[in-house]
Amino acid sequence: MKTKIRTTQEEVKKKPLDMKKYFKLLVITAIGLLTCSQTGNNANIQNDKEIQRQSDIISGITFKKTKGQAILMGKSIKVYDNNLNVSEELSNIPPRIVDIIGISDSIFNDTKDICNAFWYVKVRGEKIDGIVNGRQVFKIQNSNQDTCFTVDGNQIEILTTNFLGMGVDYNGDLMGCPVDQPILIKDKKNNYFGLVDLIQNEYSKKASWDNEYPFFEIRKDDGRKDKIKSINIEGAKIILKIHREFQEGENDYEVLLKFENGKYIAEYLNYGEIK
Repeated sequence: MKTKIRTTQEEVKKKPLDMKKYFKLLVITAIGLLTCSQTGNNANIQNDKEIQRQSDIISGITFKKTKGQAILMGKSIKVYDNNLNVSEELSNIPPRIVDIIGISDSIFNDTKDICNAFWYVKVRGEKIDGIVNGRQVFKIQNSNQDTCFTVDGNQIEILTTNFLGMGVDYNGDLMGCPVDQPILIKDKKNNYFGLVDLIQNEYSKKASWDNEYPFFEIRKDDGRKDKIKSINIEGAKIILKIHREFQEGENDYEVLLKFENGKYIAEYLNYGEIK
């Protein structure tokens, strides 16, 4: 669907726009990786198709009704009411899971930088119900990068995300805008569903091209494409073996995941030579 980019909030209001005590080793090959959320996500995709003709019009903006979950995060999050007035501003809050209710059918921008463009997103969750800037909304994806595995009866999912702002491409055109792609881990035994903190070291700097992003990412953009090839389980340690493709060349690297103090932490163990 073709959409237009508007440049100011005044225009927005006038016109509509659009993751045992004994030493244990378990290797799960890429062929055997299961996508636990695939059924549910496919159901959401089907629901989206069924309701795509349903929409709400708020302050001149058409919101396409949709279903799905996302992680909402940012240093300062403005929440708008149905008149696109700021109803509250959330500061210094931890990232939180929210339900997506609707997404604007057009994209907006209130600056001259095309990479600041975004979709408005209607979200609902704990202590929040309103409209937010899509650049602060990281929707959980149904992706072949997603992975599910079981350890001692505990089901663990690795889920990829994509934020609802201008990214690498738009309507088939290469935009080249930088994007963050943090993963989420869903761990039933530990009742955990959230981001993975990243320990910064020399390997993480190489992997991120010196962008010290605080959360672990699995990349899929115009410069890098990651795929989990296998998972090693050593006691309480989870070691991901990841293959990365570039526009020219490829390499492999390993990342350690562990659950400590109520959250997941990632640490790069190496970062292979690009061949």
